[in-house]
Amino acid sequence: MSILEWFPLLNESALAQNLSHSQNPSSYLLLAYFLVSVVIKRAAYLAAFFMSCLLFEMRLFDPLSESSLYLLTFAIYSYVVSCNALTLKQRIACGIILILSITLAYDAYHYGTDGIYGTHETILYRNIEHLALYAHLIFIGSLIPYRRVGYSLRRYIDSFMLIARNSANFVWL
Repeated sequence: MSILEWFPLLNESALAQNLSHSQNPSSYLLLAYFLVSVVIKRAAYLAAFFMSCLLFEMRLFDPLSESSLYLLTFAIYSYVVSCNALTLKQRIACGIILILSITLAYDAYHYGTDGIYGTHETILYRNIEHLALYAHLIFIGSLIPYRRVGYSLRRYIDSFMLIARNSANFVWL
C-alpha cells in the first residue's frame, strides 16, 4: 500500500467509519458464547446463537420475511430450553430470549410491510440491537459457573502463595 492510499485513512471520518464497522456486538457475543461453551463443555448454546445469526446474515434465508426469521429463532432457542438440563435461572434467561423473539416476530408481522419496515418504525424495532444484546448477556451471565471459576482462581492463588512462601529466592514484583 502506498502513502497516497494511506493518506485518506488518516481522515477522522474514515477512521470513525472503520471503527464503527469493527465494533459489531454479535461478534463479541459469539466470542462470549464460545468461552462459556468451553468452560461448561456444552456447545448447544454456541450453536443456537450461531444458527440464529446465520438466519439473518445468509442470503439463503433472504426470501423469508423478518417475522419468519424471528419465529425460526424462537424454534431454535425453544429446542435449547427443552433439550438441556438447565437450572431455573437459566430457563428464565432463555425465556427472555424466547419472549423477545415472539415479540419481534409479532412486531415485524403486524407493523412491517411484507416483512420490511417502511416509514412506520416502532420503539421495539428501533431498539432491537440493544434488546437482543441485553437478553443474550443475561443468558450468558446465567450460564457462567461463578462458584467453579472462583474456586479455580482461589486454588491458583493458593498454589502461587505456597511457592512464594517456601522459596527464599522468590522476588515480588
